[in-house]
Amino acid sequence: MLNWKTLAMAAALGALSVTSATAQVEQDPVARLNQLGRYAGQATVCQEFGFEVHQDRIEAYANDAIALGARAGFSETLSYTYIKNAMDHAMQQAQENIKAMSQGGHEDEASLAENVRNQARKIIATCREIAHDPAARDIVSDSPLSDDILVRNATDAILMPTGYASWQTPYMRAGADMVQAVTVCSAHLTRAQADAYLAELYAPNRFPLKVEDKAHAYFDFWKEQDKLSDMDLDATQCARLLTGRAAVLKAAR
Repeated sequence: MLNWKTLAMAAALGALSVTSATAQVEQDPVARLNQLGRYAGQATVCQEFGFEVHQDRIEAYANDAIALGARAGFSETLSYTYIKNAMDHAMQQAQENIKAMSQGGHEDEASLAENVRNQARKIIATCREIAHDPAARDIVSDSPLSDDILVRNATDAILMPTGYASWQTPYMRAGADMVQAVTVCSAHLTRAQADAYLAELYAPNRFPLKVEDKAHAYFDFWKEQDKLSDMDLDATQCARLLTGRAAVLKAAR
């Protein structure tokens, strides 16, 4: 599973413009060395997004980049410095963005999901750029999958708890809200009452077979959030909460 730290680090690296970058580095060897350095740093996350990364070719790639600098009249030390500084700068940018990503700051889960997917698309675009570069394609092979599939594969596991994975529906989100309400109000419910509120979510053929197990795992995830049961709601508040959630679930069918 892709963790938030990896996603935040990768998202901070951003995407470059192939056309403008190529035009620039054809005239400026320093820009090319910097670009190759960034590519080396960015390539480390591409495997997480569905690309094949060839770690065994990194050393040869770096040597070729240093040789490019030598052909431009730079010493090996200076060429290496340009490359390493570019990599280090990318890592510094990533660290500055990790905290912001992990803290969220989004209005709701839908906004969070949109941001996560947008960041994934930027990363995927960068990985494709690396894979299409005449030198960098030695360390990253392009994926035959579409961007949409790559985004889905990279983000679904992260977004599952929010209810906004690609396979999750408004009905599933309403079901998770019902599970949360039952968990919060467990002290005021018998086992039979709790089961009755959730019975339809686990009924046979309630969901397509290809997502049934995922849906049940999603509901079970919220059942197991013990901290929810520590919320101090009285019986009247729970009755109101459960009635309201049941109505929303019915409307979402």
